[in-house]
Amino acid sequence: MLMRYRSYVAEQLAHLEYRNIPALQEKPWNLFRVENLFEVSRPKARNKDDYGIGNIPFVASGAVNNGVMKCCKPKTNEPLDDGNYITVSPVDGTSFYQPMAFLGRGGAGSSILILRNNDMNLLRGEFMARMIQQTCAKYNYGHMGSKDGIKRERVMLPIDNIGELDYAYMEQYIINMMRKKYEQYLSFLAEREAQKLS
Repeated sequence: MLMRYRSYVAEQLAHLEYRNIPALQEKPWNLFRVENLFEVSRPKARNKDDYGIGNIPFVASGAVNNGVMKCCKPKTNEPLDDGNYITVSPVDGTSFYQPMAFLGRGGAGSSILILRNNDMNLLRGEFMARMIQQTCAKYNYGHMGSKDGIKRERVMLPIDNIGELDYAYMEQYIINMMRKKYEQYLSFLAEREAQKLS
């Protein structure tokens, strides 16, 4: 397993080029309203208990595992919620980038919200989901976020020298963080092996 993991990490590192970029505190930032960046919607009414086991993620208001409660088998001819979007829990503001098509928990109350942006990709999505979560962390069961309320939220994001969203910076920041984590994992494994040999 360790050999397979090292091989996987080596392959990932070969595709993730580190570049020196300004630190977060050195980068100019600006506030953007969620509704100016995303189309905000709710999925159709669904309950995870109505589905058998399958291979499609059922995304709800969970704070772990990307909000995935279980993997389900969709109903016949049921359209899925598209991937490459961000989901937000109105219960606590937890936000995740969803890389693949999923079944979103809809209906009233704590059903998730889906934020769609046609310029999204994995790296941008991971960065923006984290910033949205920081903004929406004030929500709780006593004060849940509504669709209209989250649309009005203002999210702080990095900008370029003409005041536009700096997608290139967001992407490189995530790449740099991924490289750092992979390198930390490899160092940890090397230390463990050295301890076993001594």
